[in-house]
Amino acid sequence: MHFYAQHGRAPRVLVTGSLGQLGIGFVRLMRSKYGASNVIATDIRRPSDEFWSTGPFAYADVLDYKGLERLVVDNGIDWIVHFSAVLSAVGEKNPQLALKVNLNGFQNVLDLAKAHQLRLLSPSTIGAFGPSTPKDKTPDITIMRPKTIYGITKLHMELMGEYYHQRYGLDFRSLRYPGIISADTPPG
Repeated sequence: MHFYAQHGRAPRVLVTGSLGQLGIGFVRLMRSKYGASNVIATDIRRPSDEFWSTGPFAYADVLDYKGLERLVVDNGIDWIVHFSAVLSAVGEKNPQLALKVNLNGFQNVLDLAKAHQLRLLSPSTIGAFGPSTPKDKTPDITIMRPKTIYGITKLHMELMGEYYHQRYGLDFRSLRYPGIISADTPPG
């Protein structure tokens, strides 16, 4: 409600990777809360006709900074929710793709959020820890030695978000999910 009080309107939200394991359900929830026209879903794949009919959708590649910036400016975006990522199984088969999408794509979104004073939410993973992390009552700040390319890129994301928050005042948020089983999309 703080955003409503401050701006007198609902936030305009851009969701990257909206057709993935987290995206479809999240977009549905955000559209029910803030209105369908205020949540711009994006992905590099074409959505189903059913998803397409629920609100605005745009093709967006997180590796295309200018294309993302055009979406941010043209749609008056306030918040970015960054779900685009190459997950563990695919990342282990194609580490170069995971590095490109997870590091460069996130950096584009991070720089956009800084340049346009946007709030940024990007989920992390339990995979950012690793086998040497204490397993009982694991604190947020602890030993983090991930063993997958996905975990490594998510640890990088967490640290860069923290850095941008401390250095530039960016409103950056992240959650470490233990694992996702989606009712909307198959794993991968």
